[in-house]
Amino acid sequence: MWIHVWDKNKSTRLHLLNHPDSVCERVMPIAGKKFHPRALPELFRTFQELDDWRAKQNSPLYPADGVVAFVPRKLRPADVAGKGKLLVSHDFKGGYVEDPFKKSYSFNWWFSTEIFNYFAHHRITIPPPEWITAAHRQGVSMLGTIIFEGGSEQDALRMIVGRLPGGTDAQTYHVDFTVPVSSYYAELFADIAKERGFDGWLLNVEISLQGGAPQARGFAAWMTILQQEVLKKVGPHGQVIWYDSVTVRGDLWWQDRLNALNLPFFLNSSGIFTNYWWYNHIPKAQVDYFARIDPNLTGQTAEPHQQIIKKTIQDIYIGVDVWGRGSHGGGGFGSYKAIEHADPQGLGLSIAFFAQGWTWETEEEKPGWTWEKFWQYDGDLWVGPAEGTIEVPDHAIRPGEAPCVHGPFKPVSSFFPTLPPPDPLDLAFYTNFSPGIGNGWFIAGKEVWTSEQGWTDMDKQTSVGDLVWPRPKAHHLSGGTAPTLTSSLNFSDTWNGGNSLQINLTVPGGAQTYGGYWIPIQSFTFTSRKKYEASIVYKVGLSGKTQFETVFELGVRSIAGENQGTIVSQKTTDLAFSWKQTTVVFEIVTPIEVGSIIVPSSIGLVIGVTTTSSTESFEFPFLVGQIAVYAHLPDQYEEFITALLWITFTPGGDKPLDGTLTWDVIVALQQPEPVTIDDPEDTRVPWNLQPTKQVWFPKYLYFNIFAKPILAGGGYGPAVWIGTTGLDGLTKKFYVYDDALPQTGGSGRRFTFEIQGLLETGELTHWYDAPTSATVGGEKRSRRASLKAALNPLRRKKSKGDISLAK
Repeated sequence: MWIHVWDKNKSTRLHLLNHPDSVCERVMPIAGKKFHPRALPELFRTFQELDDWRAKQNSPLYPADGVVAFVPRKLRPADVAGKGKLLVSHDFKGGYVEDPFKKSYSFNWWFSTEIFNYFAHHRITIPPPEWITAAHRQGVSMLGTIIFEGGSEQDALRMIVGRLPGGTDAQTYHVDFTVPVSSYYAELFADIAKERGFDGWLLNVEISLQGGAPQARGFAAWMTILQQEVLKKVGPHGQVIWYDSVTVRGDLWWQDRLNALNLPFFLNSSGIFTNYWWYNHIPKAQVDYFARIDPNLTGQTAEPHQQIIKKTIQDIYIGVDVWGRGSHGGGGFGSYKAIEHADPQGLGLSIAFFAQGWTWETEEEKPGWTWEKFWQYDGDLWVGPAEGTIEVPDHAIRPGEAPCVHGPFKPVSSFFPTLPPPDPLDLAFYTNFSPGIGNGWFIAGKEVWTSEQGWTDMDKQTSVGDLVWPRPKAHHLSGGTAPTLTSSLNFSDTWNGGNSLQINLTVPGGAQTYGGYWIPIQSFTFTSRKKYEASIVYKVGLSGKTQFETVFELGVRSIAGENQGTIVSQKTTDLAFSWKQTTVVFEIVTPIEVGSIIVPSSIGLVIGVTTTSSTESFEFPFLVGQIAVYAHLPDQYEEFITALLWITFTPGGDKPLDGTLTWDVIVALQQPEPVTIDDPEDTRVPWNLQPTKQVWFPKYLYFNIFAKPILAGGGYGPAVWIGTTGLDGLTKKFYVYDDALPQTGGSGRRFTFEIQGLLETGELTHWYDAPTSATVGGEKRSRRASLKAALNPLRRKKSKGDISLAK
């Protein structure tokens, strides 16, 4: 669908419907060198800033529909019971520093992570929407930060006392009994989390409380209000984590563990993030201390406690600073030594891993440093090296610390289970293996844009494949020697987005002339006795002189390689630029008496290789462009097509063609047969109904925006990609910059815009033309589009034509 917009004598006209002004945010990738400021603030330096902003809001804000909502992972209790969790706390250069027009730092190891805390040193840090979406796609909850550091005593008291009229100095407000506690800011912080789509807060009080123990008690009581409000407004997964800093006396005195001086704060929150300076005997002592706490305080009673939320040892997050500042092992590649003592798998303590951007910040100024070197360095820390060993830095045992011996380096992920994304029944899974950065942009195998220095957008980040790093594993299905594999990200040959996954498979010499291999790529948990649909887009590369033939199939198997899924149907389609797509409908069958159960699984490729000679080893590469897994929708529910109902351009900006594109999407249902039911008692239904339980209305990951010049002599120039949507609920809005539009020459520039959506199933929608514009007196005039006019073109399409892949 398209609209007209043109610049003539500095006037702008629009085609189709008028629409109210709206402010858009930065979205990437995007052509040009400008992005629009965000509409909503992401941080507040003082409570006064927060109050001033909130006072200007005329009505409650609602969650941005472009932020993916949190959906919990489905995990078998036996797989995680008694095992510690990983909380990652960001603290990357103060936050909000990603450069949309360069390749910046991104975090990709969500499959080991339970909670991500977007940490910065502002008073109130709200996670950016693209980070929230990236975490939620993987089933990871996202926390903002409320912090009090030097000079913030007034705000620390104000938060507890509540909003005071006319800027009254909170410190002069006295009550004889104790520090007054108000619910105002607790409710406000829970509202902000709900409105922005994140899941709770880390509360970090690194100042002495001037009110001493009474103020400390007020803090602890206030925290219960915040937690209750978060649970009520955000959901049962909401959390409030307390950082170990202030004691029950109000002193700033880090305990480096849970003990009597911070116990009330732990009991009144969702968990505690301890400071990093603990000695290596502390973790075991921590477990012993927790075991001695009254069960009526921790909720560890035989029956669920009526007043107390249950606490477990997993709610203690042992701090480990990747920069080493006081951490056992010295941080960096010695961080594993601290994690070994905390022993998440054995003792069950959780880990708070602080400032993981160390891998970027310590290396970026070194000669010859590139993003590719960062990717390898970061991967070494998290999943280990693909080959070779990691040299572990020496660290000194501190005075009073027991001597200890540690073995070779262990990556962070080795201490935690691999956690799959949410069940695709609950949240459709899509990946094009994007780490959140790229060099260009591809649509259906064609590169439509190349960046000078690359781009960054965490909203475009997807799973990088949790089973292929540091290298994929292959299971030989036909006996014999298994091949060796390597993995990398390919930014030059891609199906959709900025990159694909490249796997190189090397078949050893002396192997059989035929080999069958199972290569798992992504872990999942599926619900048995439910039908899923999965598709994989791939391309086979060249392999030098060795002649071979291959057969690729999508496989659903256990992590170890046993066949699990029953394939109901399967088809393979040739796509553009030598890409292929295999789509299957499958289910995991269990006995009817067992019912539906959670089944850990994986999806990958089953590859058959036939060679003319087995005397020499040979390698062949292949690319995986995308994987999508979602609940299967039977054919009788798919009698519709997707399209745009309307699209408008609202002028606004420094230049004539600056403005906002806004649109809405619809489905057009298939024309029913003539209704022949005359008897009111007839129980037949005249057409196929839509499901009432399963989501069927199409959902979009993002939209591609194209500008097409209108030529002076009539007709159109080629469509030029100018960007994508994605952030802050802007799934159906896009800010157009004049400078990013193609230069057409002449005194007047005129354009139409085309919108193309990528569905969460991985399928691209086709473009639909809007009603043609009329020419009167040499000027274009807008003609209002009726619903009938919008639907006419759809009636000529096949029932599912719009959700097929563009070629």
